[in-house]
Amino acid sequence: MEVRNLSDIPFQKILEVFFRAFDNYFVELSKDSQYYKERWRMAKVSYNLSYGAFYQGELVGFVLNAVDERQGFQTAFNACTGVLPKHRGKKIVKTIYEHAIPILRTHGVERCSLEVITKNQRAVRAYRSVGFDIKKKYKCFRGTLVPSQSEGYEVIEKNYNREMATQILDQHWYSWENQGPSLIGGNFKYFEIVFNGELESYFIMAKESGYVAQLEVISASPEAWGRMLNALSQISSFIKINNIDDRLHSKIISLQNAGLENHLDQFEMEMPI
Repeated sequence: MEVRNLSDIPFQKILEVFFRAFDNYFVELSKDSQYYKERWRMAKVSYNLSYGAFYQGELVGFVLNAVDERQGFQTAFNACTGVLPKHRGKKIVKTIYEHAIPILRTHGVERCSLEVITKNQRAVRAYRSVGFDIKKKYKCFRGTLVPSQSEGYEVIEKNYNREMATQILDQHWYSWENQGPSLIGGNFKYFEIVFNGELESYFIMAKESGYVAQLEVISASPEAWGRMLNALSQISSFIKINNIDDRLHSKIISLQNAGLENHLDQFEMEMPI
């Protein structure tokens, strides 16, 4: 088994192995290649620092590393791991990391992180064997919001940009792909909910897909969540919200009370190197 970086591997080849590796996965995956190209670009995947395992010259497994500074640490986030079914059980992920870690260190990387579905215990055990530990648990939501008549609040829409990404606080509560730096260059819009002349809440979403990357209530008013979710419903009735930190109880209860389904849970795992 040979391990080398993916800088000279065509994107479509990586995607082919990805689809084969994730056949019959826990969730249904999009088959749109452009979606993954954009998603991994926004996550800041570096193919020079991403690695594949090759058996008889064929790519049979890979780890895609997105590299960036987050919360004061240069971090390699595992944006995607894929191993072909017939090559599972051969410790390919561990072999890739053993090859990658010394190289990542020379590029200033201080820690590795990843997300994994909690039900995927095979993957959790594999990552533990590499040296990862569970740091957070996330809840994913989806569902249809039923709009009601507006209650006198104002919705202000803005383009999401680099300057805004540096101004929004509390990014540590969000997962890698939902943090401010990962949203730059995407089709995200920033919305403020103003009530009685004051900023009450905000959310960042992709209007076309209904995907909500961030949402926060600033006001102490018990009606603030209702107004924000109603504003969301006016833009897209069906919404998806991935990776709400499970320590944020009021946020989770508000989403559940709005009728959204907690259809999936994930762990965030981390390993200092």
